[in-house]
Amino acid sequence: MRWTAAALLRPITFVLAIVAAVLVGNRTDSFWYGFLAWLVAMGAGRVVGALVRNLPQRALYKAIWPAAATGYAFLFHALGLPAWATFFVSVIAASLTKQAVAPLVPGRRWSRRVEWRRIDLDELLP
Repeated sequence: MRWTAAALLRPITFVLAIVAAVLVGNRTDSFWYGFLAWLVAMGAGRVVGALVRNLPQRALYKAIWPAAATGYAFLFHALGLPAWATFFVSVIAASLTKQAVAPLVPGRRWSRRVEWRRIDLDELLP
């Protein structure tokens, strides 16, 4: 049931993210702030989806990027950067923050075991 609810929540999240982008874009007269609001709202929707599926550690991990992007956007706007620069610097800084903070999230597994094998020429050619 949780997975069904999360799947039904995706289109709703998408529409709400578009609404957030339009509201922010119109209020600030900036496409870039609206686009950043869309990305943050989509990230927040992923957090809600993880919470609906009862995955709190994944929700915490997914919440890092939208929270960091929002904080950086306010910071760089207050510093007087143009809207397009605020967008790019906020996205990059939030991505770097997520990678730096991610190892601190409890229960997160960071390595994946992969078994390598040789591929025969018979597998590639019909």
